[in-house]
Amino acid sequence: MIDFWLSAAALLLVAVAVVIWPLWRRRAHGRVDRTALNVALYEERVAELQAQQRAGELTEAQAEGARQEASRLLLEDTANADARRAPLTRKVAGVLVLAALLLPAAVVGLYQLWGNPEGLALYREMQDTPQVSSLEALIDRTERVVEVQPTNGEAWYMLGRAYMSAQRPADAVQAFGNSLNQIGEAPDVLAQLAQARYFANGNQLDSESVAALDKALELQPNNATALGLLGIAAFEAGDYSGAIGYWERLLQSTEPGSQGAQAIQGGIDRARERLAASGQTPAETQSGPSISLRVSVAPELLAQLDPASSVFVFARDPNGPPMPLIAKRLTLSQLPLDITLTQADAMLPGVTLSSEQSLQLVARVSPSGDAREGTHLGQLDDVHAGNDEQLQLVIDRAAD
Repeated sequence: MIDFWLSAAALLLVAVAVVIWPLWRRRAHGRVDRTALNVALYEERVAELQAQQRAGELTEAQAEGARQEASRLLLEDTANADARRAPLTRKVAGVLVLAALLLPAAVVGLYQLWGNPEGLALYREMQDTPQVSSLEALIDRTERVVEVQPTNGEAWYMLGRAYMSAQRPADAVQAFGNSLNQIGEAPDVLAQLAQARYFANGNQLDSESVAALDKALELQPNNATALGLLGIAAFEAGDYSGAIGYWERLLQSTEPGSQGAQAIQGGIDRARERLAASGQTPAETQSGPSISLRVSVAPELLAQLDPASSVFVFARDPNGPPMPLIAKRLTLSQLPLDITLTQADAMLPGVTLSSEQSLQLVARVSPSGDAREGTHLGQLDDVHAGNDEQLQLVIDRAAD
């Protein structure tokens, strides 16, 4: 920063000189011009008196008296002119001198107010040392970057990744959330946010994590982070068949024979071993009671709704948390439509349906595509899985 302040000081000196220069030039120029004029008039008068003396019009004594009078008038005229000009010159000089004195203080103050010395120092540091030597140094530098540029979504994302590497998932949640606010719904950011929340919550998926994963897979069906995390969560919950399903999807988008593919295959093999040890097959774990229903929209509402709107059909425990147990996503243009909800539509690994369980069915229209927001809905209460009767779920009213 020394070179910056030296350059700034040099520029300030130039600016002060520019302010002072007109005053000095005006005073010098005015004094020279007035003196030259008075001297010229005096010389002209003396020459005239000499001519009159040679012509005999004036005696030597008269000519000498006239010359002395001309000298006196010359001095008086110069003094009077300087006296008249002095007050104005002093005022102008005072203003210019004051401006010259205040200019450095004003410039420094405005730079402190509007400038960004921290950003400049960080920029210099990054130029001098592009690579950092440790994870702690990377975190420190990236924290300073987001402090200087709080709207830099990419920097927030990098900070979140660094926090995850440092086993600081709670800090990573905040960083990924800030990145999401700046970048928007990017699949990688959503998946990383869900992963950070998972580890911060003691290896448990919450509703926010599930919503982020659902959106990430909607935008990018083969997102590696989302599929890997869902597989891990299913495995930890004992849903080995679900883990196999997620990891097999992930394996399809991984380079065959690579180290990553080998690790995924190892996870699949372990899940199959656990599944075999439990005496179940993948088909058996996915079986269970289902809910058959027909989803439709009341005719009077059709003209008010955008056919491209999303429709979320889900079942939840009315006495439990608000997060759905199972869900399907449709499009309004598909309705009316016959669907079946099963355990395969579970939002979280390990969810099962029981015929004794009382459920609430909801169909929600969301023009924005966000399952948490909706404009209209239909609802059925006290629904039990395993009932052979087809239910009628009609979207017939505005959401509260």
